[in-house]
Amino acid sequence: MLSARFRVVWRRLPTFTRSCCTMADEKTQRLTVRCIPTEENMIISFLHGERQTNLLRSQSESLGKSLGRIMNNIKKASQKGNKNKKMKRDDKTATGSDDIDVTLFIDNSKVSEELENKLAWKDGAVLEIGDNRYTVEKNPPTILKLTLPQSIMSGFPVYPRVEMEFGNLGNSEFIWYKEVKSDLPIEECDEAVAMETSSTRSDSSIVAKKILKIDITSSRVPENWTEIHKGKFYMPTNSDISHKLKLKCVPSDGTRSGEAKEVVSNSEVSAGVGVCPFETRHIYTQNKIGDEGLRVVSYNILADPYTSTEFAQNVLYPYCAPYALDIDYREQLLLKELTGYNGDIVCLQEMGKRVYSTAFLPAFQLLGMEGRYTGKAGDIREGEALFYRKDKFRMIAEYDVKLNDVVQNDPRHRKLFDKISENKALVDKVLTRSAIVQVTILETLSEPKKKLCVANTHLYFHPRAAHIRLIQTDIILKHLSYVKSLYTSQNGQDDLPIMLCGDFNSDAKHGVHKYVTTKSIPANYADWFSAGKDEYCADITLNHDLEFKSACGLLEYTNYVAGFKAAIDHIFVDGNFDVSQVIPMPTEEELSLHTALPSVVFPSDHIALICDLEWSKK
Repeated sequence: MLSARFRVVWRRLPTFTRSCCTMADEKTQRLTVRCIPTEENMIISFLHGERQTNLLRSQSESLGKSLGRIMNNIKKASQKGNKNKKMKRDDKTATGSDDIDVTLFIDNSKVSEELENKLAWKDGAVLEIGDNRYTVEKNPPTILKLTLPQSIMSGFPVYPRVEMEFGNLGNSEFIWYKEVKSDLPIEECDEAVAMETSSTRSDSSIVAKKILKIDITSSRVPENWTEIHKGKFYMPTNSDISHKLKLKCVPSDGTRSGEAKEVVSNSEVSAGVGVCPFETRHIYTQNKIGDEGLRVVSYNILADPYTSTEFAQNVLYPYCAPYALDIDYREQLLLKELTGYNGDIVCLQEMGKRVYSTAFLPAFQLLGMEGRYTGKAGDIREGEALFYRKDKFRMIAEYDVKLNDVVQNDPRHRKLFDKISENKALVDKVLTRSAIVQVTILETLSEPKKKLCVANTHLYFHPRAAHIRLIQTDIILKHLSYVKSLYTSQNGQDDLPIMLCGDFNSDAKHGVHKYVTTKSIPANYADWFSAGKDEYCADITLNHDLEFKSACGLLEYTNYVAGFKAAIDHIFVDGNFDVSQVIPMPTEEELSLHTALPSVVFPSDHIALICDLEWSKK
């Protein structure tokens, strides 16, 4: 096959355009090829002149056909440019025409045009288009998306949202800039005139105005941005207030760097709220835990769908300033609070699906953690999220279940389901609840044979639903017992350490805490009567075979709102763990400073539970 060849008219670009785009300059440019073995097509991208070219070609197509398409695209672009030219040229300004070859080389040898694309386009190959040379970068580190939060406050860390391909965050470079606000030297441009027309006038009169132009050649002109920090995230200071931020990210895989991308914040940095009470708790968590133990955090963060309604603002939390209920404000406090705890395992309840993907996951990934989200049953826009430290754990399995589904379809719950089915109102209530349990199996990197089961849940909230919470707890415990049996019998493991975290909507005086820690609930227990006769079902006795204790002990409150305060959140651990430290809770004086939670300094109506655990030496 003959190499692709055509005649194209080149026009000389003005001297202020990119020099690398002129024929006289032999500087090699970049051409990227995205080619994934599992995908049918590949993408060839490069800049030719002022035009960005992106070609989608089949991996099995011959190189010659792809080079021909490149040739045709450039020819069409050249012809289009000529048609749009509206001024006449004399002999001195007209350019000549040149023959242009489009050829791919590897090690100075021409690549056969019969070769398939997937084999022809190799990293380091050179594409020549006339006198223009392009170095091929196959699957280079690439930034797919780079954004900054909508709201930025001084004193609260800014975590960019980065989506990257063929690179990793750890090896990439992050450079932060602050907007410079100052009077720039200007000169009056006599020959430049801004023409302004008014659509409100009946005539077509035109008003001419002199404009002011920045002298781009003057060394007196300062940069618009000044570098302020290098790192994956940035903590704005008071000196940044009323200035925008810019982030430049250079993606890398450790050996190769891709094309840098920049993003400018939509808003200026605003004044932060100052020191929050949770920062006192950070004194106890400033150091990470070694391989001999782990730090666990469990926290209901108050889902954004539950704070954005008039009911929330006027009935549930009328004492909280509306701006402090907004998720853009609260997520900044939440991220500063959570990242300051230096948790190895972080279990969050009421995690909004959108907030997880746009804010929490990107932030935790920048800090060396990985996460997973499990939405509740039905159309609920929130669920449970787990984050774990990647230098300490590796996820090997997940066993999530929807409680209303598993209770009626899993034979292990058949006895319970048959019993509650005797009361239609009761079984309907159980089957229409959206609760789930997120179950994750982690493997320790320091000792790969050691596995850990982390369960995360949020039970039904209604005050007259203690009986429903008992049933939901039994479903969870039976499921965890089943998961444990898989690893102790089928995988040959002696034991599977388990922790159960969450918002159980039940304090130590009620049935859930008692059932988890004592392994049984009798048929005459008071919680069975919490909804009266309508949902009562006689002779339900519950038992389980797991050993649990409350890691944080008996607390006074974990939920603190106007008219209600109780310890309804828990971290239950089995005998494989010893508790070495429980992080002190905020004082009631701190919690009530702004009436109750949430507030301008507390981002949720719950309080995070944090405890340090050690692997038991039993």
